[in-house]
Amino acid sequence: MIPLQLAVPGLAAFAVTFALTPLVKRLAPKLGLVDLPNPRRINKVPMPTGGGLAVLAGVVVAAWLADIPHILPTLLAASIITAVGLVDDRIGLNAGQKFIGQLAAVLVYVIWGGRIEFVSNPFGGMFYLGYLSMPVTVFWILALINLMNFIDGLDGLAVGISLIAALTLLSLAWDLGRMEAAVLSAILVGVSAGFLPFNFNPAKLYLGDAGAMLLGLLLAVVSTEGALKGAATIGLSVPILIFALPIVDTFCAVVRRIQQGVPFYQADQSHFHHRMLQLGLTQRQVVFVAYFLSSLSACAALFAARYAWAAYILVPVIAAAFLYGSARVGMIQVPSKIERRM
Repeated sequence: MIPLQLAVPGLAAFAVTFALTPLVKRLAPKLGLVDLPNPRRINKVPMPTGGGLAVLAGVVVAAWLADIPHILPTLLAASIITAVGLVDDRIGLNAGQKFIGQLAAVLVYVIWGGRIEFVSNPFGGMFYLGYLSMPVTVFWILALINLMNFIDGLDGLAVGISLIAALTLLSLAWDLGRMEAAVLSAILVGVSAGFLPFNFNPAKLYLGDAGAMLLGLLLAVVSTEGALKGAATIGLSVPILIFALPIVDTFCAVVRRIQQGVPFYQADQSHFHHRMLQLGLTQRQVVFVAYFLSSLSACAALFAARYAWAAYILVPVIAAAFLYGSARVGMIQVPSKIERRM
């Protein structure tokens, strides 16, 4: 039985997002929110974008109904990151401009909201971060924002991964008694489930940078409040497992671009979803593979949260397996001697 304090905000988030998404779809072309085809894009025809507006509305309404304490910094940060994304979707921003906008949103949350103050010691006890608390939290949230933005390349991919991650974080937060994080997780489940029917292949509306970065920020906030603050035995291993696929995808992108001698933020067509398509899978098949891998790592995260010793095994095993698979499909360049052994 789902507790009422989680069911109400979750259902409200779903209903608002589901109801408003068709309206955003109709308004998007009038607002100039159209994703035009280009060599980096999968879409072959212009597509309406800006789905982050419907997601943000679902979050705001549900958070108001749930009356979550201290939610204002999160909503302000969410509004800023959505605005930055909408500007990028409308006129395009360079990497520096987008980073400044992301940093502004994150600082609003970190200064007036929450921070990661302790990190678990693998040998027992906790490390107090002290003056490192703020930069560590900023780095973590910025990382999640960009992880979700980078992986948002196929219909339903980022939204589905967000849904799986939010469900995992909801379970963790509830078990740890982190009620605010649990409610926000339920809201994330609701907005992701409400938007997915319109974004699944063939998509009727794209998330856009506004939606992908918004989901990344909210997932980071929930993981900060729920998992990273939840218990000394959890530490960083559980969030790393939850977001294993986007983490590995981004890690490979950075390594690949360093190998190629180009800026790490320069876009290319060798992300996970690009390589899967190039190997002959359909969009839906690629997305289902991503859902499976994300569910697998999410289950590992839940197991590691319950049995702390398992993290020492699961994190390196899943990291090695994902990196091996990435090398096999060509997401990173492997030196010839190593490649012959593989």
